Amino acid sequence: MRYVIVICSLLLVSCASEYAVKTGLDLAPNAGIYLSDPPVSLDLDNWQQVLQVTHDAEQHTLLAQLNLSSETGINLVVMTVQGMPIFQLEKAPLGAVKSEKMLPISAVDPRYILADIMLVHWPIDVLNSQLYGLVIDEQGATRRLYQGKRLISEIQFLDSQTKLVNYERDYSIIFQRVN
Repeated sequence: MRYVIVICSLLLVSCASEYAVKTGLDLAPNAGIYLSDPPVSLDLDNWQQVLQVTHDAEQHTLLAQLNLSSETGINLVVMTVQGMPIFQLEKAPLGAVKSEKMLPISAVDPRYILADIMLVHWPIDVLNSQLYGLVIDEQGATRRLYQGKRLISEIQFLDSQTKLVNYERDYSIIFQRVN
């Protein structure tokens, strides 16, 4: 009997863990993206970027540092331009997303920043496999995210920067690489 209880407990724990890992982030009603591990093509990639986030009448200039590795997963730190940490986000390979906010900036949600980084940097075929209820289309230097025929967000790859506009949540981010 104990053996059956142990097996059932392990099964429940593994199901709960699998559910936590597969939890998606809604980018539109009943549609979104699974916050996935980085694709193999981005293994050992790291960068620093200046993010200019505009939401309503607020504008924030942030510095983001991202490290991607098949061994350690995703590590993202976002701070003010003065160097004060706003949040740290970690996602171990096949693990759940964990984040810690240090400054309460309401317009900055770590999960959405990660989702936007994925929409900008992950290859299109990987993104389409991670989306539910959405489709991303790439035409030249522009990516568009749709729910049916409704445009949810648009990404423009410009010479020295990338601009993401999220029409659903009414914000924009300009990504400018530092290194």
